Amino acid sequence: MIKFAKPTVNKNAITKIKDIFKSGIFVHGYNTLEFERKLSKFFKLRKNNVLTTASCTAALHLYYISIGLKKGDEVIMSAQTHVATAHAVEICGGKPVFVDCELKTGNIDTKEIIKKITNKTVCICITHFLGRPTDMFKILKIAKKYNLKVLEDTALSIGSKINGKYTGTFGNAGAFSFHPVKIITTGEGGALIIKDKKQYQLIKSLKSFGYDIADPNKRKIPGNYNINYLGLNYRLSEIEAAIGLEELKKIKNKILIRKKNYNTLYSKIKNCENFFILDSRSEKNIVSSYYALTIILNSKSKRIRNNLILKLKKNNIQTSIYYPHPVPLLNYYRKKYGFHSDKFKNSKRIAYNSISFPVAPHVKIR
Repeated sequence: MIKFAKPTVNKNAITKIKDIFKSGIFVHGYNTLEFERKLSKFFKLRKNNVLTTASCTAALHLYYISIGLKKGDEVIMSAQTHVATAHAVEICGGKPVFVDCELKTGNIDTKEIIKKITNKTVCICITHFLGRPTDMFKILKIAKKYNLKVLEDTALSIGSKINGKYTGTFGNAGAFSFHPVKIITTGEGGALIIKDKKQYQLIKSLKSFGYDIADPNKRKIPGNYNINYLGLNYRLSEIEAAIGLEELKKIKNKILIRKKNYNTLYSKIKNCENFFILDSRSEKNIVSSYYALTIILNSKSKRIRNNLILKLKKNNIQTSIYYPHPVPLLNYYRKKYGFHSDKFKNSKRIAYNSISFPVAPHVKIR
């Protein structure tokens, strides 16, 4: 079976994990701090502007807490994204406002964003779909004009660039995922790039219950602390960070292999007449992370798409769907906000008629 994803842990990571077991320090240790430093260096940030988190969802949630997102506030986002992008807003009491995506790339249709801006809009959350960067210059121009925050959901696009600058570093913040199917993994986990120094310190506290001194090693009296904020337990563990440190060493090579696999598959199927290929490639001034190769069937029958997925599985090829429904048409959001099925035409086309093929390093070219 060719799996959609097959994460591997190398010997160095296993050695580091054994050392963690011996040390007894499972949180707030060296590996977590070093992983944050190495991530900052990878993203070419001038300072250590990265905080590790329990997941990308946690990173998104922490950012919204830090800006005081509240009931009545609106955040604009693509309808074609993971539900976590919307849940992080919803759980704060805010309202996700959905914009249809482009059919060519799956990224948010930037021409439609302005139509959704109201006096309640506080932020635009941008998903770089399947690793292909959105036009951040257009996004930042809109945000500046209307005085809006910009949060990048870069769960699938770590390593992607625009004009040599990494996605996740354009907006006020960038959230990353290290789930097992992602470009690099920590088993489960995430990270947040946060540029504002005060906001950085706030989120550092918020992700550890709201401690006044988040790092126990820096407390003058062991076990003695106070709570300054209503915080959460959104920390990354030492074991996860140790895996992340080894994964980060291999990220550039991983993306190169993904690109090679993507281009090989692309060249084999590009002339097929029953589907077209979603454009996730690099071009001109953008570099893709090549998360997956996605085809969109000419047939608009979901049943035909699903049957093809099952047939591929029977032939030992595991595929995936990104994503199975436009978020506003998921039961929760449809019922709460009354979204109609005739909306979000392009998002529906991708959700109901697409198949995503694996191109990760475990896929070998014969």
